Amino acid sequence: MAFLAGISTDYYVRLEQGRERRPSRAVVEGLCQALLLDAVAARYLRELTVTETVVDGETPRMGADRLEAVDELLGSMTVPALLVNRWLDIVGSNMLGDFLHEGMEPRDNYARLVFLAPGAPAFFTEWPELARCMVAALRAQAGSAAGSARLTQLLKELTAHSDVFRTVWSEHHLYEKAIDHKLFRHPRVGSLALDQHVLELPGSDGHRIWAFHPADDATSNALRCLASSAPPFGRPSPEAADHTT
Repeated sequence: MAFLAGISTDYYVRLEQGRERRPSRAVVEGLCQALLLDAVAARYLRELTVTETVVDGETPRMGADRLEAVDELLGSMTVPALLVNRWLDIVGSNMLGDFLHEGMEPRDNYARLVFLAPGAPAFFTEWPELARCMVAALRAQAGSAAGSARLTQLLKELTAHSDVFRTVWSEHHLYEKAIDHKLFRHPRVGSLALDQHVLELPGSDGHRIWAFHPADDATSNALRCLASSAPPFGRPSPEAADHTT
């Protein structure tokens, strides 16, 4: 492996044992090639070697002005949409995004929603597959902040209360999605088929917009029914970006 990566055996051993933690960019690229990493895994490895990390205990955030602008963008969208940070905290949502996950608690973090909400396995039609993707996405998005207090806190809670999460997290899978197909079983409007689009926000410290576009006419009609409903609860405020529990 050292030969394929273009480094000495001794240096490779130090990397494996954690005695060397700041490999050069050339070394990292050599390891990516030697290990035959795909694009997601290579990006993850590069981020792990970044020396500047999120300050311990802080939650990735955007500036107030940009957060307000993104919140207005969400409000103008005609499909369900959420704003999530690298820990999958839900820091913003439009009205349809609220309605889409109606009755699901907790809803401050999408991983907590998937693994800790009592009705999640019934709500998410393909829950086992979603659960595995959620774990892999959380690991991939942690990147250079993998050792932060926020992630440690979240992992402690999820591993303590979900055997599935604990098992899948130990498998070290990575997953990044640009588009995915989701099937929901909504308590009021029944089955929903949605294409989830992930829109990255450059320079936002890991924030992404998740937009759920109806995949068929029946889902379009169901979303129109939801949109015409009286709000059962309010939208998350911009201050939710500071939420860390």
